[in-house]
Amino acid sequence: MIRKIWEPIFMGRQLALWLGLGSLTGALVGVVVTYFLKLLFWSIGQTAHWPFWMIAVALPLGGLVTGLLIHYGAPRAAGHGTEAVIRSVHRDKGSIPWKVAPIKALATITTIAPGGSAGKEGPSAQIGAAVASALADLFHFTPERRQKIVICGIGAGFAAVFGTPVAGAILGIEVLAVGDLWYDMLLPSFAASVMSYEVSKRLGLSWFYPTTNVTLHFTVGLFARLIVFGVASGLVAYLLVLLMDGFHNLSEKVERARHWWRPLFPFFGAVALVLLMLMVGRSYGGLSLPLLNQALSGHSVPMLAFWWKLLMVAMTLGFGMSGGIVTPLFVVGATFGSLVAAPLHLPLAAGAELGMVAVTASGANVPIAMIIMGMELFGSRLSPDFLMVAIPAFIIIGNHSVYPSQRVRLQKSPWVPIPVGRALEDAEEEKLPAPWIRKHLKKRPPQRGAS
Repeated sequence: MIRKIWEPIFMGRQLALWLGLGSLTGALVGVVVTYFLKLLFWSIGQTAHWPFWMIAVALPLGGLVTGLLIHYGAPRAAGHGTEAVIRSVHRDKGSIPWKVAPIKALATITTIAPGGSAGKEGPSAQIGAAVASALADLFHFTPERRQKIVICGIGAGFAAVFGTPVAGAILGIEVLAVGDLWYDMLLPSFAASVMSYEVSKRLGLSWFYPTTNVTLHFTVGLFARLIVFGVASGLVAYLLVLLMDGFHNLSEKVERARHWWRPLFPFFGAVALVLLMLMVGRSYGGLSLPLLNQALSGHSVPMLAFWWKLLMVAMTLGFGMSGGIVTPLFVVGATFGSLVAAPLHLPLAAGAELGMVAVTASGANVPIAMIIMGMELFGSRLSPDFLMVAIPAFIIIGNHSVYPSQRVRLQKSPWVPIPVGRALEDAEEEKLPAPWIRKHLKKRPPQRGAS
């Protein structure tokens, strides 16, 4: 009886503790990420009107500077940021060296400002996590509490970048594992995301996503078309994963075989980007926000826009330059959705919105966060449609992700099982054959010459 009386008091203490810690973390992250984004946007504005010959010089130089910063300053700052944070949460209880934040910020600017095709959210999440880890050092937190605070920093970084406090909180948790949400993290992550969003807004950060009033009336035919849409979006996300892995593996093989200096690979990637821009133009480099807004506004985009953006992103991040991956997923998804909208008898704007949600939900394995983000950005009018494209896209990509350090909490199919509790990158070689394959292997007689 006494325990029943005191229990709400202890629960209230827990509530107050994490509301306070989450809010403090979010406020600090909101300040740091806001000024990082302002510096990034200022840098992009400086290079936006440069003639192509200046970009052709600046982009390789930026790649070399990025490689030097990462190689000698903070190797954890390589790639798209969130990946390193996920690995840190799972393996080091969220411990991140403080110097990762400034080096990641500079490396991202030297990548994106001259035209490297990457996003702004991964660095923001990594910066947020580094700020949270420094806060944990200051207060001498236990490893478990440090881990929670760092997860708050991830969500706060996402919220400040996208202007979506609810989706940012969910995204910062869901991105850590495939098919799992840490329910004890919902309150502190939400407190951090809301505070980060409010602080960023008061410091002058603004967000703009074109919206239309297009609605889709449910029919069985629409349901079937949206399932096809989701499957196709998942395959596009899978293609991006394969290309990123391909370029990354290529650079590693060359480095081992030729013993080349590691900082040269971002330089090589930048040279390849310049050559590709000569063919297709500069609109697929950088953040490509004009291309994203064009698709979301319901205007047509070039037929192969999604492919050129996808290829440039894979080259940028695969060769070791710095930046995020979610904004590129937005652009790839919106342009792909605009492309397939007409054949599926959908309005262009609705196709772009659905594609943006589906490709990102699949590529990052975050369907819940993206369904919520779709509603936060575009309203609830397409909420059932977001679900109908996000879930098939999430399933069809299987055990793959732009974040290979995600832990496996869900087996998407018994036909493609994978060890639960392991990171995707660690479990890749331990995938079990499907039951019918195992049955066939048991029946198969030993081959001649086998011991």
